[in-house]
Amino acid sequence: MLLALGACGKTDDSSAGAHHPAGYYDFNVHGPDAKLQTEKCTECHGEDLSGGTSGVSCDGCHGGQWKTDCLFCHGGTDNETGAPPRDILGETDPSELSFAAHTAHVEGTTHEAFDCTVCHTKPTDVLSPGHVLVGDTTPGVAEVEVAGGLNPNGTYDGLTCGNLYCHGNGQGDDGSVERDEVIDDCNGCHLDWTSTSWTSMSGHHQKHMSEGFDCSDCHADTVDAAHQLIGPALHVDGTAEVAITKGIEWSNGKCTGECHGEVHNNRTW
Repeated sequence: MLLALGACGKTDDSSAGAHHPAGYYDFNVHGPDAKLQTEKCTECHGEDLSGGTSGVSCDGCHGGQWKTDCLFCHGGTDNETGAPPRDILGETDPSELSFAAHTAHVEGTTHEAFDCTVCHTKPTDVLSPGHVLVGDTTPGVAEVEVAGGLNPNGTYDGLTCGNLYCHGNGQGDDGSVERDEVIDDCNGCHLDWTSTSWTSMSGHHQKHMSEGFDCSDCHADTVDAAHQLIGPALHVDGTAEVAITKGIEWSNGKCTGECHGEVHNNRTW
């Protein structure tokens, strides 16, 4: 980041009648004021921050691309998406972040890399209404809006995400997760091969799993025989992906062929 020195016409901001105190040009000083709206930048620097009544454009020091660069204010530590860490005050310690799971959602390890739009209304620049400088009624707090993603009925109370398809059993909006909860295996969200009963799973999961069938026998494009996820883009995407390896044809929720000693003829799952 650049320091607001030359463009402000002085290095100490302390001339008679100056609005800001000495040293305010340092981004560590005026940055938090802007992000938390302690100061209303647009009132003096103009609605587009090009100078306004102050005659000082923010672009003069920060350059012309800063308004659309998410990493200018947050993110850029774990990845280049703009998702924390780093938060808007520079914090990178996961234990100090309000939502440390950002990286897990955007890195694309267990599902496709989610865009900001899955959980937020994504701004186009720093002046987008409701983002930070214009019409933001909750300074320093990221509004959660999940209607455009996998969880149109999802909720977030600051501690828990609820009514989720993701973090659920894949059959509806029945999942929930604490914001600091670590999900490190399949049964953190739904039953898996380690379970002792599969009665709550869809269709004939109980029958097949009890007979020793493996997840990879019917979901070969998503998981392998070692129970390693191999198709993140097909996982947590709103669709139950079926790829059967046992000589069965799958179509419209029905099986045809011979499997585990039985002949299936358009047998409904």
